[in-house]
Amino acid sequence: MHGKYTWWLAAKSDHMWIRWVGHVYMKGNDWQEYTPTANSSQVRDILKPGFLNGQWIDNKGVYSVSSGYKWLCGQQSKVKWCPLIWNQTSIPKHSFISWLVVQERLMTRERLLNFGIITDGSCFFCHSHLETHQHLLYDCQFSKLCWALLCGWLEIDLPSAGLIDWCLKWRCKSLMKKQIVYAAIVAVWYHIWNARNVCRLEAAILITPAALITKVKLDITKRCKDRIWSVKAHKFAWEPKYD
Repeated sequence: MHGKYTWWLAAKSDHMWIRWVGHVYMKGNDWQEYTPTANSSQVRDILKPGFLNGQWIDNKGVYSVSSGYKWLCGQQSKVKWCPLIWNQTSIPKHSFISWLVVQERLMTRERLLNFGIITDGSCFFCHSHLETHQHLLYDCQFSKLCWALLCGWLEIDLPSAGLIDWCLKWRCKSLMKKQIVYAAIVAVWYHIWNARNVCRLEAAILITPAALITKVKLDITKRCKDRIWSVKAHKFAWEPKYD
């Protein structure tokens, strides 16, 4: 965001703030040569390589926050699971938890055990296996029942192993169905993780697999309805009006 001020200085924008800065601080000096005080922001020095002859090197010479962010990030490698996690039909909080899932970054008891934070790494659901990502989300009897119920609702067969790879290779003629299936999968991940945390805090399983999938159904149904109404509202807002 501070880069926008650098852009204004570089482009010599006819702006009251730019004129004030030029008069009080820079005193007519070029923005690239001006030496800021030690306690000033160093954004100018960070973004300076991104300007050439007063023009931003991206976005047709005009600086924007998004172009500045992408430039600072540099070349990024694309991940294959992006369409699954950041699917438009998915609920944002579900996507965030699922982003941790695909990278195996959930703070499972296995990880806490390896960090030396806890001494018991057993699963909160079954209390008989180590709580790894694989066990918690797929292999535990609780999770298996959740996935079986989801498959029955969606009328689709999901693999017991390699679910992420299956999603990336799955071909579906209906884009809407594919988005719903993706959204439902990340919703199950979210609710399993949420149910696990409830068990951790309250020392009891307070939800059944059937109740969990009911929550998933309600979330996905509401999300789809909200998206449909949003599209309709946008469409009607731009339709010409006739007297």
